[in-house]
Amino acid sequence: MLVNFSVGNFLSFKGVQTLSLVPESLKEHLANLHVAYFYNPNEKLLKSVALHGHNAYGKTNFLKAFKFFQSFIFNSFTNGQSKTSIDVEPFRLNTIMNDKPCYFEVTFLVKETKYRYKILVNSKQVISEELWYAQAKIRENLLFDRKLQLIKVSKQWNKEAENKVEQFVPFAKPHILFLSVLLSQDDISRITSIGQWIYSNLIIPDDYLSEFAKARLIYSDPQYRSIILKFIERADLGFTTIFDKIETKSKSHSKLEKGLLNIIFEKEIKEFELYTGHPVFDGNYNIVGNVEFNLQKNESAGSIKYFIVVCFLSLAIKNSQLIWIDELDARLHSDLLEMLIGSFHDPDINPINSQLIFTTHNTILLDNRLRRDQMVIVEKNQSGESILKRAHSAENPVKIGKSLEREYRKGKLGGVSKKIRKDLGPTLFDD
Repeated sequence: MLVNFSVGNFLSFKGVQTLSLVPESLKEHLANLHVAYFYNPNEKLLKSVALHGHNAYGKTNFLKAFKFFQSFIFNSFTNGQSKTSIDVEPFRLNTIMNDKPCYFEVTFLVKETKYRYKILVNSKQVISEELWYAQAKIRENLLFDRKLQLIKVSKQWNKEAENKVEQFVPFAKPHILFLSVLLSQDDISRITSIGQWIYSNLIIPDDYLSEFAKARLIYSDPQYRSIILKFIERADLGFTTIFDKIETKSKSHSKLEKGLLNIIFEKEIKEFELYTGHPVFDGNYNIVGNVEFNLQKNESAGSIKYFIVVCFLSLAIKNSQLIWIDELDARLHSDLLEMLIGSFHDPDINPINSQLIFTTHNTILLDNRLRRDQMVIVEKNQSGESILKRAHSAENPVKIGKSLEREYRKGKLGGVSKKIRKDLGPTLFDD
């Protein structure tokens, strides 16, 4: 589970900004928390966080930061064989940042262990790299520490890994992460579980249609379909089920082996399409049958978006993964968005460890739909710097009875254009 993620000197983020999933001491919506049973039964983490803020304030850039971080970890060793530069873009609106490295740091839990990994990089080289671990109520311990090309490895860890760690130090070139080198090897103590957690995180862009093929494959796997159908049943989108045509055709050949069925329906499998089932009525509005609609051709853009989203959410839930979704509310009705988030928090659907971070412009969630500490405002100052802050924190509390939506729309929480607010004049949200 994600504990926090920090970024600095990257795209619109100048100073280091941290997104934390450690909850405040609030009593509301306790079902919106996961308990870190393996690590510490007394420690809890938020199931989801919503990023609010005006257009161009940096919400998507924060997701891009994690995407770069994830990609660089897994590709720097492979790509480093042919490239000698790092495709990282620092904050460009202040000259003092020109010679400073980009900063990325993540803290996460894997069962009984907490890991913290930090890198500082520029376009030419890795400036520093650190990997730490800790068990509950035990101080943090170093696994390795890197300053430019000087890499210090924990002797105890190297011994646990049968001296495999130190032997790969020479492969960490200036533009290649040492962690990336280690991930390219097999059976190094701790590295496999670290790599699985980082790699498993899902990032869904605003261009959701590009993910339809992947969503279709997720739905085709029976282990995810029951969760997907729970989301669909709650959505009231006008169809009762989604099914793949090959499965429908197979029902009349149930006695045949699956392998033979795949040969018989080879063409259908290659042209795998999804269909929705709708009831057909007679003149007296009695149901007399069912008709199939092609999901991509006949359903609304919102229905398609919802299908894609719930497929990836189901994948994340089933595998206890972290999922990032940009513009989750786009094309979704406010009630549908509220239901979707409520379902993700439902312990019957999401009982263990899966977390969601999403960007949104919809303010419907701001009043008692989420915990006050689940709402993070992305602000941008006059110097073009993106800043993250919780809508509610111990330092800047918002009383439980106060309308967060009203406070946000009035500009008191940040994340809105002061110019637009001034030009619009008084609204129903103003006193």
